[in-house]
Amino acid sequence: MKYLSLLLLAISISTFAASDKGSVSVNGQTLEVEVQRVYAPGAAYPRSALRRGIEGFVVVEFDVSPEGEVLDPYVVDTDKPGSFERASMRAVRRWAYEPYVLNGIAVRVEGVTARFTFQLAD
Repeated sequence: MKYLSLLLLAISISTFAASDKGSVSVNGQTLEVEVQRVYAPGAAYPRSALRRGIEGFVVVEFDVSPEGEVLDPYVVDTDKPGSFERASMRAVRRWAYEPYVLNGIAVRVEGVTARFTFQLAD
């Protein structure tokens, strides 16, 4: 039953449209903007963490290209180093965003962050 709950949670997270904050530079000024996720599969719970009953989180930072692709993701924070980073990075590399358009031109959005929370169902 625990595994079924995890599967349902993963499916619900992956189909939930969300937005993330980032920034765009315009004429030397930085504007905070929101980019809309159009495809965001959830991270798979690592088997080793599942067997050991470990929960935790990972925060990933990346840029979004003018085409809506995730660029250069890296981990900025985690509470269980070595447990969830690989799964989070694997998931975020598959995400897609609606291109952010400024003055009629799709632009790169920098410093977008996403938090992955790994919790076992009761």
